Amino acid sequence: MGASTIVVVREDLSIPGAVESSNGEARDPVDVEGHFFNVLRESKPDVVLLDATSMRGDGIAAIGKIRQHSTIPVVVVCAIDDKLMRAYRIAGATECLNPPVEIVALNQLIQQIINTRAQAPATASARSSRGQTVAFSGITFIPHEDLLVGDQGASAKLTTSESRVLTHFIANPWTVCRRDEIAGSLYGRHLPNSDRAVDVIVTRLRKKMALLAGAVGQRLIKTEFRRGYVFVADASVGELTADSTLQARFG
Repeated sequence: MGASTIVVVREDLSIPGAVESSNGEARDPVDVEGHFFNVLRESKPDVVLLDATSMRGDGIAAIGKIRQHSTIPVVVVCAIDDKLMRAYRIAGATECLNPPVEIVALNQLIQQIINTRAQAPATASARSSRGQTVAFSGITFIPHEDLLVGDQGASAKLTTSESRVLTHFIANPWTVCRRDEIAGSLYGRHLPNSDRAVDVIVTRLRKKMALLAGAVGQRLIKTEFRRGYVFVADASVGELTADSTLQARFG
């Protein structure tokens, strides 16, 4: 079993043990992310190990940022009761592990990931480098681009919050998603004082899906009075391919 190169990172993309600012204050988030991506370029790791055990809900955003810059596999370490595990995979994570992480088991997983990538045909690797997609009801969602694309090629750019809410819905279809649960996936422990913030994001998301799929898109997120929302569609995960209807935007 060969040696593996791993970069361990927190949800804010800070690397444990990295030098903090000289005055002891937290470093600027832009500098933190810049340092992380510099490390990726220089070390060329086999896997990024993302620590999401704080359950702040920032893991989805972190995976999205990594996917925008790199195709390096991301393994998420999260609590066994973390409700975002499926959402992490939709956002682009390769696998999720629960702590405590055994070194031997981790290295076996990494070797499996490396072997799978090495054995994949060149065409599959090319598709993978273009990113993952999630299709539902005539709409294609590209998580790492925060983008929705309709069957006719029209598109709608999502905000980070809209993208994270949609990822949460896709990970929990046909299930009532409570407003506080959605807020937790958005804001972590720093919940807003009102559910209004969640309602505003859902309303914007509905309008954008309606632009792409008409009345069908408008009805994809159903309101459950005093309970929350239900995403009423099944989604399938695939790869962004050059010969798809997305070629006009990414070809």
